[in-house]
Amino acid sequence: MSCPVRKYPFRKPPNHRVPVPRWKLHLPGEIEHVHTAYIGVQQHANSAEAAQAACQLAAQIQGWLKREDGPSAFESFAALDLGDEADHDVAIWICYWTDASKYKSSLEALSLPSLNSKLPSDGCDSVGVWRESFTSAISRLETNYSGIDYLPGLARLPQASTDEHTLSAYWGAARDRIPDSAHDLFPRAPEVTGTHSMPIKGTKHLTGTNRANLVHIRSGQFWENCNDTESAAYETKLEPTLEAGLRYLRSSPEQTGSINLRYMRNAALPLDSCAPARKETCGAGFFTNLDDLERWAHTHPSHLKIYGGAMMHYKAFGDERRFRTWHEVSVIGEGDAEFEYFNCEVAEGTGGGMICWALS
Repeated sequence: MSCPVRKYPFRKPPNHRVPVPRWKLHLPGEIEHVHTAYIGVQQHANSAEAAQAACQLAAQIQGWLKREDGPSAFESFAALDLGDEADHDVAIWICYWTDASKYKSSLEALSLPSLNSKLPSDGCDSVGVWRESFTSAISRLETNYSGIDYLPGLARLPQASTDEHTLSAYWGAARDRIPDSAHDLFPRAPEVTGTHSMPIKGTKHLTGTNRANLVHIRSGQFWENCNDTESAAYETKLEPTLEAGLRYLRSSPEQTGSINLRYMRNAALPLDSCAPARKETCGAGFFTNLDDLERWAHTHPSHLKIYGGAMMHYKAFGDERRFRTWHEVSVIGEGDAEFEYFNCEVAEGTGGGMICWALS
């Protein structure tokens, strides 16, 4: 049987050759969707009561992770400060499933109001808990890994493996790696208008769903296996450039289409203040559509500096390089993402017209 003809051609230039090897996620053919949930705890005060309530919330979530229908893979994080005082998160988990029924039942069991109701009265108002969850069709998903000795995120799913690929190192490569890009441009959906277009300030329990073609991205860095010279090169040159780009995205949602961007360090929870910080971070969030993400990546100086710095790092360390980068991007179908915040601080305008907020 011949393959169907692409309606939209690859953006890969003629005779393009990848300068460095890259790999992508491979899952068995019977898995057509993957399911992701971000769970977070916020702390709004520095009091002992607030800290204790946050710890109790985190403990409840840790228990939920162990359920029979719990995630097939998960990672835990501490939020990193980008200097904009936007973060109140003290603990974050990213969870993955391949079984839709377990994903659904597990999230139904994670009742955010119920979690909060189990806290002592002197601390429950000073903490919040949130969930951002979505289903990704494999045909609307792309991944990219710079090495196979470190495979996080979706690649931690039990049946996951990797394939080497050549759709890399040119503008438009990410779109080319999404199978459905052969016949779908993933256009921007009409914006939500009226009273559902933005979260109502002061709402204690806020929920919303997405418009079509909302984009999720998680992009990470791992330098635990680097020698001292390479670690220093990343931490003094490339890492500050990366953080500047993330800071720009988070401070400019109207210009970039970014939504709820977070910068996190992988960490065991509960946090041990005496433990050395792990050399493993990621940025994650949403964009109103793929065009907006591509526009930032292709044209804005903040990302061009990140890309250029990464290529310089590769050239400097060559085959001895142990620094690893990776990402996962999905274009989410209408109504396949859910956003829920209980007693959380949500910025006015969050969603960029691509989240339909429920009225409470």
